[in-house]
Amino acid sequence: MTTKLFLILIISTQAIFIALDFVNAYFEKKKDVKTEKKSLKPLSLFFLIGVIIVYALIQFGGLALIPKTEVLIQWFKEFIPSIQIFNFENTPPPLGWLLLGVFTFYISGFWDYVIHRFLSHSRTLFFTHEYHHLPNRLFLALPGLSVRPFVVIAVLPATLGTVFSIIAVLKILNLENVSLMPMVYVIILIQSVILAITHSEFFMSQWWMYRWFKFLAITSPQEHEMHHTVDLRGNYGNFTMLYDKLFGTYVDPAKPENQNHALGLSYDQDFLGALTAGKLKLSKKIRQKYQIDRFCNLDKESNR
Repeated sequence: MTTKLFLILIISTQAIFIALDFVNAYFEKKKDVKTEKKSLKPLSLFFLIGVIIVYALIQFGGLALIPKTEVLIQWFKEFIPSIQIFNFENTPPPLGWLLLGVFTFYISGFWDYVIHRFLSHSRTLFFTHEYHHLPNRLFLALPGLSVRPFVVIAVLPATLGTVFSIIAVLKILNLENVSLMPMVYVIILIQSVILAITHSEFFMSQWWMYRWFKFLAITSPQEHEMHHTVDLRGNYGNFTMLYDKLFGTYVDPAKPENQNHALGLSYDQDFLGALTAGKLKLSKKIRQKYQIDRFCNLDKESNR
């Protein structure tokens, strides 16, 4: 897979899933599911687009500081000493690539779980992840879900841990000279699709995904929704539920007591506050003018 094809697939799949959310919202509105809310003003939509642009600039600016994956792979090849235990040929058969791909997916899921649970949700650094839990609905186009300004803080250590693990295994198997980037592109594409699905309102009602995904311990939309509730704690795996089940942080969405929980933060916060650790927030006037309470959980007093 070439870099150009990879980017085309990433962008097109995200666009398709965002479109599905808008289609879902359209039919939901027609059925008057949310009659208690006023219609979204065009001005509010433009405000959201502006927030997305600001969030995106911060996100891609931060990600630009990370060395490319191929550079990290080369660094670890030079850093990790030869620890050859098995002597395989330097060109794995198709089954070998499949096994290596499965290992890469689940080992990256391990590092994702560790970083997400103990770094992103730590008291000290939750402010770097708060924006992601800000929306009170899982609608893929919302700021914090479609774009994540401080995601580099979690991506960098997770990427370092994953690349280190892969290269260490390849050193053991004497396969360190194989070209990893085509497989890496496929894994990232799969992870991007999972992230899009698990933050898409359209897929939340697709319970067949929960029933099928659990056989491979792949995170389903229903499982990840539990992670975004106001009061439940668990389901930290963005790509796999394997480690949540192993380490006792799994929340089963099929249980009645785990359903119909409110989403978002349990306290007053808005799009500006999520960038400034709550030091600066949008004024009451701006909150009212741009209907911020449609997307964030706000104190009633702060929005009057």
